[in-house]
Amino acid sequence: MNSPDQIDDDAAKAKEERRASSMPKLASPSVNKKALVGCTVLGVVGTIVGVAIGGAAEHKQQQNALAAINGGGGTNPSKSGKSGPFCDTEPSVVCGQTVTGTAVLNEDLFCTDLIKYSTPDVVLKTLNAAVKVVGADAVIDCKGHTIRQLTSKSAASCEDSPGLLFTNSNKRKKMKEECDLFYQAGIWLADGATAINCNVEHFYDGFLVQNGGEVKKSEASRNRSGVDILDDTGSMTKISDVYAHSNGDGIRIGGSPMGNVVTIEDFMGKNNLRSGMALRGPNIKVKDSTTSHNVGSGIRVVGMEISNPTKVQFEGTVSSHHNGASIPRAQIQIERHLEPGSGHGVEVTRNKRGSRPFYADVTVKGELNTYQNGIDGLFISYDANMVGEMNDPLGFTVEAKGSFNSCNNGEYDIGLPAGTVTFEDEGTDGYTCESKGRSADMTNFPTCEDCPDCE
Repeated sequence: MNSPDQIDDDAAKAKEERRASSMPKLASPSVNKKALVGCTVLGVVGTIVGVAIGGAAEHKQQQNALAAINGGGGTNPSKSGKSGPFCDTEPSVVCGQTVTGTAVLNEDLFCTDLIKYSTPDVVLKTLNAAVKVVGADAVIDCKGHTIRQLTSKSAASCEDSPGLLFTNSNKRKKMKEECDLFYQAGIWLADGATAINCNVEHFYDGFLVQNGGEVKKSEASRNRSGVDILDDTGSMTKISDVYAHSNGDGIRIGGSPMGNVVTIEDFMGKNNLRSGMALRGPNIKVKDSTTSHNVGSGIRVVGMEISNPTKVQFEGTVSSHHNGASIPRAQIQIERHLEPGSGHGVEVTRNKRGSRPFYADVTVKGELNTYQNGIDGLFISYDANMVGEMNDPLGFTVEAKGSFNSCNNGEYDIGLPAGTVTFEDEGTDGYTCESKGRSADMTNFPTCEDCPDCE
């Protein structure tokens, strides 16, 4: 199992490919890597609020330098007959900004603000980000570059929380101080904003999506949550072509009200210290995605109250494998503060806070594969009430056109201390297994096809 400070070969290769495919054809002039100001091929279009950059003297100096590059002198028109500078003189992104237009990152952005004794409470108690992007038309394109926070500790291992739905300012202050995180989020997307071609490292939330937004063609590593979603009623969030590795959780949906939609597509959650996906919300779709080699369960479905149960659909091909397989269970429990027995392919459970019943509904519309996980391929916790009192039945359903394949897991392919699993197809083409597992009643299970032999 790789440590949070190690990026595996897959991550390095993915980052280089993403950087190569997104870099502009012409290289930009030299840019200060710390402040990222001055001459850029593409700068920021729209409104930027936050850190003041430069003054009149600095702007004049930049203009003179540009004019000299183009063959001119001072701020006079170029003697070579060119109409003006060949590059935009708008500043690029710096740490602590809010963008409402279009921002482009042309170099890696390093945020060096530190938590000190003199850091005011207003900073410690406030939800903030290295870059906040606001509005349905707002976009940040990092061109494959990285936004990274300087910290003396491991953000992925941060055990302090800013509170349920991030509303507790005192808990946020404690989290920032204990985990040495000046900025809570790397990129904070609000009200439908978009991030593309971005890599974020060393934040509590790599990408924080609030009230809808989109993250695509991006990477998150060494954060407490690679992607964290806090949506409001009626919002829509899409996560696509994202690689989340070496975080606490790869992606976390913290619980959303009815009416919102979260779509996760072409997502990979690998080598995370807890789960590849932690899903909690009423309308979640997971399509063509993989979780593997996570210390905890690959996919964790967390039930909510009966008035707003968690509902998850698996579409396309979704696989969860090699989770919890290579770490001793005692080490998982002690070092990562996980529940005993974590390490399933798909785990349906309750929120560990509170004592009331929790409800969840999972539907397999495509192909769900769970194999070679440390404990069970599918596990429905006795803490999760999977048979609700609502008009529509709740449970784990494999539709007639769907299939569930669970093979060569550490204990059982299906572990059911509670809950129900229903196969709508009475044939055997929708169910592959090695051992049925534990359950009080498995009479509704079809005869499964045997798993393939593994060397």
